This record gives sequence, structure tokens and C-alpha cells, in this order.
Amino acid sequence: MDKLIGTKQEGDALHGRGVLQSEEEWEARNHHLADSLSHLIDEHVHFGTGKALDIGCQNGELTDRYAAATALSWQGIEPDLDRPTRSEAGLEMLPGVAHALPFGNESFDCVALANVFEHLKPALHNASMTEIYRVLAPGGILVGQIPNPYFPIESHSRLPFFGFVPRKLQPLYWRLTPTGWDFEKAHFFIVTMRHVKKATAAAGFSTGLTRDFNYRAEAIPTALRWAAQFHSRLGIMPWAWQFVFRRPEH
Repeated sequence: MDKLIGTKQEGDALHGRGVLQSEEEWEARNHHLADSLSHLIDEHVHFGTGKALDIGCQNGELTDRYAAATALSWQGIEPDLDRPTRSEAGLEMLPGVAHALPFGNESFDCVALANVFEHLKPALHNASMTEIYRVLAPGGILVGQIPNPYFPIESHSRLPFFGFVPRKLQPLYWRLTPTGWDFEKAHFFIVTMRHVKKATAAAGFSTGLTRDFNYRAEAIPTALRWAAQFHSRLGIMPWAWQFVFRRPEH
């Protein structure tokens, strides 16, 4: 199995200085993200199995938030896990990857993919979406978010215009990152909604919704809030994109 590891947020990236978020800002970020995706789920889900899956659940923080905000029964998978475990709220979290899901056909009404697609190797995009389609019940939805790699400050490295740097040169530029990650552990790729739409269409999904997304001010490092607020008023170059794709009923 081609396992992806090391994609979780490093603790030393939460210094709260310069372009780095504090723990309070990171909490605000997770609250806004989970709240916005939970609303999308409530608006679009069709209940059948009553079950939902969070792919790339890390320690289950977002999974717990989805469970508290929706009427679905949640569990997660995470490539960094080496054994089954539980989230803080007691939800099951299993080792696993998107392109080889350890679940039966048509098991879930909803799959969440929040800031995970960019961590999938491009060669595995189609296989991952085919697997997600397989485990969704007819009428089930894939709900998620991807960061905009061309946002002025790229969200993984916190480096200006990192997304415009050719892949071969990115490791050199990455040496300037303040996050504490090394390039290989960060393990992400420059993708946009075009890549998501291409992979989901190939798997058979229909598009329910795509939209721009910007975090609230309290989720943004204090030193950058003025710039982020000005930028959001311009209505261009969103921080991220959110999406809903549906497995057809028949």
C-alpha cells in the first residue's frame, strides 16, 4: 500500500508570531472550518445509512465537531495512525488511505475531505475518488475543502507566493519556512478545483456546489489581519474553496 505520512500540523507551527497562528487562532480556524462544512452537510445530505466518514481525520478534532453539529454517526481514517484508536469524543479512528478504504460498498451517506486532497499524490487522485464513490450510498455526498495554493501566503509553508514556484525549486524555497515542517513531511501538491472536478467526474460524481471560502478574522495571525480583511473585500483570490459532489441516486 502506498501510504502517505507526515501531513499533520506540527505543534511548533503554533507560535502566534508573524505569519504563524497561535493556538487560539488555530482553534478559531477549526471552529469556522467545521461549522461551514457541517452546514453544507446538513443542507445536502440524504439520510440512508446514517453514517459518515472523515478521511484524513488526524486526531479526530474535526470529526468530533462534525459529529456534534450533524445527525450522522461519524468515524475517521488517518494514514499517520498505526493502529485503531479513538478521538477525544470516543469516535473510532482507523489507519487507512483514500485510495484503499477499509469499508464495504455503499457504507456512508457522507464523506468529508477537509484540506486533504492536496496531500494525495496526483497519480492517486482518480483511484481515491473511485474508492470514495464506492463507499458512498447512492445519493451520498463528498463534502470538503482545499486551500488555494496561489493565495498570497501559502497555507502550508506560510511563504509568499509559494504556489507559483516550480515543483523542482520548492524544496529550496521551503528552507525559509517558519513552520518547523520539512518539505517531505509536509507532503502536499499544488492543486485547484480543476483537479478535484476532473477526478470526481472521472469517478462518476455530479457537482452539487463549489464556492470560495475565507476564514474569519479571529482565525488569522494578528499581524496579517489587516491585509486579510482588505484582501477579502476585494472578492478575488479566496483563501480556499469548498465543494459538494454527489453520487447519483441511480
